[in-house]
Amino acid sequence: MKTFAILILLSFTLNTWAQTAKKVLKYRVIKTIHTDLNNDNKTDTIVISSSFEGYAYFNKISIALSGFKKQVFKAREKWTGVDNKFLKSNKNALSTDLLFLKKTNKHTVILLFGEIDGAGYRDEFSIINIENNNIKMVFDPLNDNNGEPDIEWPVTLTELQDNGRLCFIYKDMGEIEREVEGGDIGTYTPYFVYLIDDYCKLNEPLTKKYNEDHYVFAGIKPNEKIRIFYPKNGGKPRIWKK
Repeated sequence: MKTFAILILLSFTLNTWAQTAKKVLKYRVIKTIHTDLNNDNKTDTIVISSSFEGYAYFNKISIALSGFKKQVFKAREKWTGVDNKFLKSNKNALSTDLLFLKKTNKHTVILLFGEIDGAGYRDEFSIINIENNNIKMVFDPLNDNNGEPDIEWPVTLTELQDNGRLCFIYKDMGEIEREVEGGDIGTYTPYFVYLIDDYCKLNEPLTKKYNEDHYVFAGIKPNEKIRIFYPKNGGKPRIWKK
């Protein structure tokens, strides 16, 4: 049996770092970014720091809006570069692969990627929202322990309602069970849509609509009993009926 995780990891290079994450005594700055984060035409500052050897991992980020208080966030484990597959289909507003940033006229959103292993488990995944001159970590399962899921396959950060509010969309890595004429049969693994605001929770109506438009909607949770036909020509998947 082959899985989407194996297919993805074989087809795309994520961020393969040969270094071992070894702690050093002090935080040191590995990247400083100057950009306007709150659309006021003033330069703001992002500082990425690490207490690990090398440059593969970091565990502290500070964000300072010009004229406002600085906020500092630390990883429980570690962050690393943005998944290569994500960067291929999403345009980063910054010329760095250490974080992903996207702005609208309403807010700025930063994605921080943890390392993912061969089985699809990710160390950490964090989302920072900058809105109304406030900087807040709105999604961080390891630090908050609020039951947020493991982010196996980040898909996109995009507007879905044409209102300047970004949504984060991800998908689990489901299983492909067998090959049939014209495609493959696999398990049901829906997309999940999180509306980025101060609460950043799963939005079920948007999740339902996104799956109806781009995949199949057969419930809000993955279901191994529901079989999906994945066309080889890249067409829209559908529920498999014998």
